[in-house]
Amino acid sequence: MMRLTYFFVVVAFAGALNSCKDSGFQKKTSTAETLFTEISNEDSGIHFKNTVTETAAFNILNYYDMYNGGGVAIGDVNNDGLEDVYFTSNQNSNKLYLNKGDFKFDDITEAAGVADAEGWTTGVTMIDINADGWLDIYVCKSASLNNSLERRNKLFINQKDGTFTEEAAKWGLADDGFSIQAYFLDYDKDGDLDMYLINHRDDFLNSVDLNAIVNDEQFYPQTSDHLYRNDGNSFTDVTPGSGLINKEFSLSASIGDFNNDGWPDIFVANDFITPDKLYINNKNGTFANEVNTKMKHISYSSMGSDFADVNNDFLPDLLVLDMSAEDHQRGKQNMASMNTEGFWWIVEAGFHYPYMSNVLNLNNGNGYFTDIAQVSGVSKTDWSWAPLIADFDGDGFKDIFITNGIKREIANQDFGRFLDANEGSLEQMPIDSILKEMPSDKLQNYAFKNNKDLSFKKVIEDWGFTQAVNSNGVAYGDLDNDGDLDLVVNNLEDEAGIYRNNSTANYISIKLKGDAKNPLAIGSKVKVFTDSTKQYQELYLSRGYQSSVSPVLNFGVGEEQQISKIEVVWNTGKVSVLEKVQANQILSLSEAEATNSVETPYDRPEHFERIDPRELGLTYAHEENDFNDFSRQVLLPQKQSQQGPAFEVADVNNDGLEDVFLGGGPGQAAQLYIQQKDGKFEQIPQAAFESDKAYEDNGAHFFDADGDGDLDVYVASSGYELAENDSKLQDRLYLNDGKGSFSASSALPKMLTGSKAVVSLDYDQDGDLDLIVGGRIVPGKYPLSPRSYILENQSGKFVDVTKTVAPDFAEAGLINDLLLSDYDGDGDFDLLVAGEWMPITVFENQNGSFQPLEIEALKETSGWWNSIAEIDFDQDGDLDYFVGNLGANNKFHPSSEKPLHIYGNNFDSDGNYDMILSKVYKGSLVPVRGKECSTMQNSFVSEKIKTYKEFANSTLTDIYGSEQIANSYHKQATEFESVYLENLGNGDFRMKHLPVVAQLGPTMSFAFSDINKDGHLDVVGIGAIHEAEVETVKYDSNVGYVLLGDSKGGLKPYKDISFYNDLNAKLMKQMNIGNESYLVIANNNRPLTIFKIKD
Repeated sequence: MMRLTYFFVVVAFAGALNSCKDSGFQKKTSTAETLFTEISNEDSGIHFKNTVTETAAFNILNYYDMYNGGGVAIGDVNNDGLEDVYFTSNQNSNKLYLNKGDFKFDDITEAAGVADAEGWTTGVTMIDINADGWLDIYVCKSASLNNSLERRNKLFINQKDGTFTEEAAKWGLADDGFSIQAYFLDYDKDGDLDMYLINHRDDFLNSVDLNAIVNDEQFYPQTSDHLYRNDGNSFTDVTPGSGLINKEFSLSASIGDFNNDGWPDIFVANDFITPDKLYINNKNGTFANEVNTKMKHISYSSMGSDFADVNNDFLPDLLVLDMSAEDHQRGKQNMASMNTEGFWWIVEAGFHYPYMSNVLNLNNGNGYFTDIAQVSGVSKTDWSWAPLIADFDGDGFKDIFITNGIKREIANQDFGRFLDANEGSLEQMPIDSILKEMPSDKLQNYAFKNNKDLSFKKVIEDWGFTQAVNSNGVAYGDLDNDGDLDLVVNNLEDEAGIYRNNSTANYISIKLKGDAKNPLAIGSKVKVFTDSTKQYQELYLSRGYQSSVSPVLNFGVGEEQQISKIEVVWNTGKVSVLEKVQANQILSLSEAEATNSVETPYDRPEHFERIDPRELGLTYAHEENDFNDFSRQVLLPQKQSQQGPAFEVADVNNDGLEDVFLGGGPGQAAQLYIQQKDGKFEQIPQAAFESDKAYEDNGAHFFDADGDGDLDVYVASSGYELAENDSKLQDRLYLNDGKGSFSASSALPKMLTGSKAVVSLDYDQDGDLDLIVGGRIVPGKYPLSPRSYILENQSGKFVDVTKTVAPDFAEAGLINDLLLSDYDGDGDFDLLVAGEWMPITVFENQNGSFQPLEIEALKETSGWWNSIAEIDFDQDGDLDYFVGNLGANNKFHPSSEKPLHIYGNNFDSDGNYDMILSKVYKGSLVPVRGKECSTMQNSFVSEKIKTYKEFANSTLTDIYGSEQIANSYHKQATEFESVYLENLGNGDFRMKHLPVVAQLGPTMSFAFSDINKDGHLDVVGIGAIHEAEVETVKYDSNVGYVLLGDSKGGLKPYKDISFYNDLNAKLMKQMNIGNESYLVIANNNRPLTIFKIKD
C-alpha cells in the first residue's frame, strides 16, 4: 500500500518536483523570495468578502462582537484529492469554493445549497458527522438578538453528488444559542464523535461588571457552552450534569489531552472579564474546571487559541491570544489600565490571575503549564484573533501564524471618554457620527518562526505578510498537494487572502482512515521520528478562531530524506507503526490495518521525590503580612515587602547534623528546627525569637560572633510598610549557648535600613569574624540605594567601619546577595555583589579594604540580580559563578542599545517619593506605564496631558519636564538574563547566558549536584516574584530547572517532570538529611517545598 501511495504522489505532482541527480530522491524547488506568496483573487477565482453593516438598532455599541469577523474551513468535500474552502459571512451568504487545482477555485455555493444568507454567521467546521466518508459542514449562528430562529446552527449533510442538505434539527444540533464554534471529540471514548459548542453571553453592557456576572442566574441555555453526545443517528444535549454549564463570553476552545491520561479535555478561552476554563475529563461523562490549579495565570480578554507541541517533546502546548499591542503608541491609546483594586477583585472572586497579554502555556508533562509567551517573543500581537501552531517552513518545528486587526478601535480610551462626555445625548446622535470617533487602522498579521529553543523570531515581512488588513478566521491545508501548508484567511471588509506556501523542505503527509464510527480518526495521535527530529500531532480540526483546518496531517522534515518511524495511536487505542518511510509523499493509513504494536514511550526522567515537610517534622509555613506597597508608590514594578522568608542551614548544637532556621513575617516569630539522628526535625522554642516577632525577618546568617566555638545567628530586618528609619528596621544578633538556645545581643550598632544579605569573614585578620551587610531597600523610596555596612568585630561588639574599609560599598545599590569568594586566586576573599539596578560588582580585597573593580566582562551587566553562587564548573582549577537575574520572560527585554530606565524624584512636591520606569521608543524615552496610573501617582499628568493620544505621543520630558528629569535619581538596566561567568583567570570572565529554560523567570537560588548520576555536576535553579504590579505578568514561570553539566562548562537543558515548584520561591538550600541529599525551598507566604534527590 505504501509503494502504491508513493507512486501516485510522484506521478501526480512530478511537475512540482525535481529529481536529485545523486539519489533519485524527489526534492521540491522554488524561486519565490518569501515563504508565502499571496495569490490574487483574480487568479484564484475566490472573491469572497465579509462585510458588516451597522444601523442605529444594531451596531458595535450594543453588540460588542460586531467586528469579530467570520471563519474558514478547509477540507475535501468531493473526495477528489484536493482541499476545498468554505467561508462564513456575518451578514451575507457564506461561500463554498471547489478546488480545481493550481490554486484555481469555483464558487459552487448556490449549486451546493450551502449559502446560509440569513441571520448572523460565525464559525464553521468541516466534519464527517454521519460517518459516511464524506465531509459535512457545521455552521454556527449568533447575534439576531430578537430572532432565535435565525440563531439556529446549520448542519449541511454532504449528499455525495456536489450538493448538501441542511439537517441540523434532524441530528439534534440546531442549537439556538449565541454560538461561536463547534468542536468535535470523542469525550466518552465510545468511538464516535461528540460535539462541544461554545456560546457567549449577549449582555455586553455587563462584560466588565463582575457582580452582574457572578450573580446572574438566567444565563442557561442560550449563553452557556453545550456538550452534545453522539447517540448514533442523533445527538443529545448532555450539558446539565456534565460540569460544563458556564456563563462566559466564550470566543474559542482547544481540544486535547491536557493531563496526559489518554482522555480528551477542553480548554475554553473567554473574553472580557470572564475567566478561561480548563475542563478536565473525569472519564465518567463529567468534567471539572481546573484552570486555577493547572495554569498559573490567564489572559484577561482571551480570543483565539490553539493546542500543539511547540518544542517537540510530545506534549502539546497552549497558545491563547489577547489584545495587547506591541507598539507603544497603540498600547497607550487602545488598552485600559488594570488598577490594583479591580485586579484583586477579580482574583478573589475565583476568576484567576488575568493579564492583558497573550499566554503561551508550555506543557510541563505533569498536568501543569508554564507561561513562556514573553521569553518566546509572542506575548504582544495587538488585536489578535486566530493563532495557528504549525510547521510552515518545514524544518520540523512548529511555527505560529496570528490574524490581527479590528475594523474600529472599540477599546480606544479617548473614545471611551467621548462616550462618557456625551452619555446623555448619544441616543440623539446619528450612528455614523458616533462611529467616526473611533480610530480605524488596519494591521499586519503576525508570523513567527520557531527558533527551536522555546523562542520565536518575528518574520512578517520575510514570510510575505506585508499587507495591512483586518483578518479574523484562518485555516491551513495543502491546497496544491505539494507537501506544505497553505493559508486561507477570512478578512473583514477586504477580499479573502489565499497564501501559497513556497517551502522547499522535505515532508511526509498523513491521511488517516479511522473505523466506521470515526472515519476521520479524530482524536488520533501521530508521532514522526527522523534522525534529527521527533514530532507529534493530535488530530483535532477546529483550531484558532471560528475555523477548521485540513484533516490531512503534514510534517516537515527539513533535509531528511527518510523517516525512521511513523507511529499512529488511533483514537480507539490501537497502534500502527511504519519504519523507514521515504519522505515527500502522502501516506494513507487505515486503522483496520493496525496491529498489536505498543506505543513508544517518551523518556521523562524523574530524579526527584517530593517530600511532605510535615513528614520530617518541618511544620513551618511563612506568614506574609498583607500590605499594599503600591499605596506608597503607585508605579513600583513589584512589591518590595515580600522578600522573605529568611532561611539558613547550620549545625547549631554541634552534633554533626544540619539544622534549619526560618524567619517570620511581621507578627510571626522565627523558628528553629533541630535535626535528629533519624532524619526528622524537632522545633525548639526560642523566647528571644518570640520577643522579636514584630520584626520582619528578611535574611539570616550563622557565624561565630563571640568566638565561643558555636554558631550565632544574624537576622536581617526589613519592611516596606515601615517609615524611613523606623526602629523595626534594626538588624538583630542572637547568641548561641552551644546547645541551640539563643538569646538577644546588643552588640550591633544602630542600623536603620532594610537589609537582606549578610556574610562574615575576618577581613582584618585579627582572629574574629567581621560582618558585611547589604542594604536592600529604603521604605517608600524605591529605587534609592539604602545604606550597606562593613562591621568590624571589636571584642564582641560590632562597629561600622564602612567609610574607611569600603566607602564605595556604603551605597552600592539595592543588594540581594553577597558572596565571599577568592575570584582571583590570590588567597583572600573578595566580595561579589548582586542587586537591582546595578551591575554584577566585584570588590577586591586589598589587604583588608574593599575596592570596586572595573572588569570588562561585567561593564554592561546592570540588571535586577537576585543571587550569586560559586563553583569550579569547568574543572579548570578556578572558581566560576552562576548569577541569577530576573530572566527573559518579562515585558522589558532591556539591552545596551535600549536600556530600561528608572527615575526617582518628588515630581509634584507632595512629600511622596515618586518613581517612573522608562524605555526607548523611536529614539526617545517614554513612560512604561500608562496615562491612568501615571495620573494616580502625579495628578498633574492628566491636567497637562489631556488625551490618551497625546500621552501616547509624549516623551518622558514632555510629561514631566526636562529639568525634573535631569535632577532625578537615575539608574538603568541593560541585562535581565541569568548568566554563567566562566573564570578565565587574570581577573577576567567570559559571560554566557544560561539556556532559555533558565530564563523563564527569576533565579533566586542555585544548587549544584549530579542529578542524572553521570559523574558531572549539574545546575538546579529556582525562583519567583509573584508580587509584580498588576499590569505586569507575575513572574511565576520558573517552576524549577535542571541544567546538565559536562565538567567542561557546557550546559544542557534537562526536563525532569518530578522537579516542580509553582510557589513563590525565594531561597533554596541543599541539605543532608538522614545521610541523604535534599533540596529545601523556602516559599513566601507558604510552607516549605522539599525534594529528595534520588540515588
